[in-house]
Amino acid sequence: MTKIIARSADTSDDLALLALGNTLGARGSSMQALTAAADYSGPGALEVPQFEREIVDLIRRTSVALDRTEHVPATGHPHRYFEQIAIAQASSNDPRNLAATASGPTRVERAAFIKATVAQSNLSLFDRDVTEQQGQFETLQAKDVEDIITAIIVLRAHMYWNGTDTSLLVPTTLQWVGALEQITQQATIPSGSSIIDGLKTMVATMMANVTFKPKPTAIYMNPLLIDKIEKEAKASHIELKTMNVTVGVSVKAIATQAGDLPLIPDPYMPTDSTGKYGFANPGSGLNNYYAAIVTEDMIEIAYIGKGTNGKPRIFQLGLTGNLAGQFVGVQFDALICKGYSYAHAVVAVVGT
Repeated sequence: MTKIIARSADTSDDLALLALGNTLGARGSSMQALTAAADYSGPGALEVPQFEREIVDLIRRTSVALDRTEHVPATGHPHRYFEQIAIAQASSNDPRNLAATASGPTRVERAAFIKATVAQSNLSLFDRDVTEQQGQFETLQAKDVEDIITAIIVLRAHMYWNGTDTSLLVPTTLQWVGALEQITQQATIPSGSSIIDGLKTMVATMMANVTFKPKPTAIYMNPLLIDKIEKEAKASHIELKTMNVTVGVSVKAIATQAGDLPLIPDPYMPTDSTGKYGFANPGSGLNNYYAAIVTEDMIEIAYIGKGTNGKPRIFQLGLTGNLAGQFVGVQFDALICKGYSYAHAVVAVVGT
């Protein structure tokens, strides 16, 4: 630690300045730094540093998957619903000797426990007074409160695919059960094989189901995988169509047995170098690039919070012991992929 000595006219003040200098030095600052605030000082000129009011901020604050997923009020904790997985069975009969066997539909109870996502920021009374006196407190406070909401959105966007829980009904962690964990219909496209053909085949397999009638509406994947698909299309002279997924956002699409499906880039879609979600290890030097083929109206986020419409809430709590104000953001909800074994599918594309 560097000791900082500043001389004053009064010897008694030297000790106080010395203690202040040592304290600042311990915090990574110095008295020299305090006295070197001017950019330039000279005859007829005194230039002091000024900063732009706008803070450079390109933090990701939205998620296409969250925006496109319907938010519905939960029925309780847990959220419950019924799923019909079979209908009455018919049989062929002699028209003059009818002998039907009684049967009926099969319905299964489903449930999912609600999870909590929180974020907090404490605003120091002193720092609030300083920035308020500088005329920028309102702007900074609004930004900091917005960042609390952003923190909740970012974590939920990550959990949408990567949530660490493994069971909707018997929770094992405090996170969501990610979509990649819920969806059980899977396929793997080996390294070197056509990605486009593999995706089209998986969609055709879904559409060939004689028991259920899925209607895939989108394919979510990491932007790196979309880049691989576009390069493959270019090399094979395949023209990919363009579709609008949100206002002002256009993406590529591929023609499938379910129609043209948009390839929606989602940076929160993981890329793994080890086997996860039931897929095999991709091998040395390779990765699993996941693509989720989903029927979007069969995915929902069940939330608790009357009047919130599934949005995070901000609470301003009382002052802490050091007079810092507490702002806490809270969201109660859970991701549910209905028809997890037939309405959706996950494809692992093995590649470098």
